[in-house]
Amino acid sequence: PQEYVWEASHYLVQQVFSSLKEMFSGTREIQQWLTDSARMISKSGNTVEWLTPLGLPVIQPYHRSKPFLCHSNLQVVNLQNTHDANERPDTMKQKNAFPPNFIHSLDSTHMMLTSLHCYRHGLTFVSVHDCFWTHADTVDVMNKVCREQFVALHSQPILQNLSKFLLQKYCHGFSPKNATKMSPETLRMALHFSNMPETGNFDLKQVKDSTYFFS
Repeated sequence: PQEYVWEASHYLVQQVFSSLKEMFSGTREIQQWLTDSARMISKSGNTVEWLTPLGLPVIQPYHRSKPFLCHSNLQVVNLQNTHDANERPDTMKQKNAFPPNFIHSLDSTHMMLTSLHCYRHGLTFVSVHDCFWTHADTVDVMNKVCREQFVALHSQPILQNLSKFLLQKYCHGFSPKNATKMSPETLRMALHFSNMPETGNFDLKQVKDSTYFFS
């Protein structure tokens, strides 16, 4: 019945996320670590920043909205400016956006690496987000390059590198020697950034032989 659609959908969402949390516990821990990191950074008055494995700087431009009125001959429109860097960061948007944006930045890195190495192989390469194209007679080569670059990318210590960047950016290079000189807020951030989730034991090389990794 229509009157139970909302309750039923809410129940299904809870069950799906509960199952995901059980099946992919490591993924959930990383997501929570990223969310908590963004919350602490935002609460300290800073926006979340990081570097992709290719060195591209990323800044989340989510600030508290600042309403202003726009007058015209016909009407007055109430607008919201959410990108005013003079306003404090929007904590809710910062923490909700960090996990997906970080993953998207890794996906875009994989796309760029695939593109660069396809170019080295003399392939024509086109992409939109996670959809890759090449000519029919070079699809097999692109598939091989795509898998190789995924393995190469995710063989890097991505979380460790992110942890080091966050410590340097927001905690001025945390070490036990300077811990006593930090404010309680900065020390809490430093301890959190240092306490990364453990990585799993999946053999990345299996990706190279995976039929459905990329199709």
